[in-house]
Amino acid sequence: MIKSIFAALVLVIATTAHADTYKLDTKASSVGWKGFKKTGSSHNGAISIKDGEVQVDKKGQLTAGVFTVDMATISNEDLKDSAEYQKKLVGHLAGPDFFDVTKFPTSTFKLTSITPKSKDEVLVKGELTMIGKTNPIEFPAKVTTTKGVMTGEALVKIDRTKWGLKYGSGNFFKELAADKIISDEFELNLKLVAKK
Repeated sequence: MIKSIFAALVLVIATTAHADTYKLDTKASSVGWKGFKKTGSSHNGAISIKDGEVQVDKKGQLTAGVFTVDMATISNEDLKDSAEYQKKLVGHLAGPDFFDVTKFPTSTFKLTSITPKSKDEVLVKGELTMIGKTNPIEFPAKVTTTKGVMTGEALVKIDRTKWGLKYGSGNFFKELAADKIISDEFELNLKLVAKK
């Protein structure tokens, strides 16, 4: 029994020794969001990354990672000509109808598996936690590493209702007029830069 535990410990130490940790460059990284109405109109903006890191094995393959988003930084970009409406929209998104940032100031994504698809493309699976709920998601991503800098890019589609975000959903509120219905799915455009 002791021999088995010792062997497992040696394996963990050996594996760790060959792993590299890349810290997220929060200034170079970005998370863009885009939400849609049933009528086809949309709003878009950004959210800042608070911190994060990824693990890379001795072959240079991405093996694990986690990053945290600061929900209090949610912003809008398409309503710059209407400061009042822009402020109203951001306040609504930050409020209890949506992300309730006072109660849930951060969202977290934790990688659970990465499967290579081609030279630079991988299938990422992980757990997304927001507004206190965790659900699995998966998406294709392009990952490249050059001179100690790793860059990952992905377009992620999220069904918000799985996290209880039902405001304006035509699937839950059948009486809503078409111009009031907000799509259940929104997009996150990720660009993550990590350095040794």
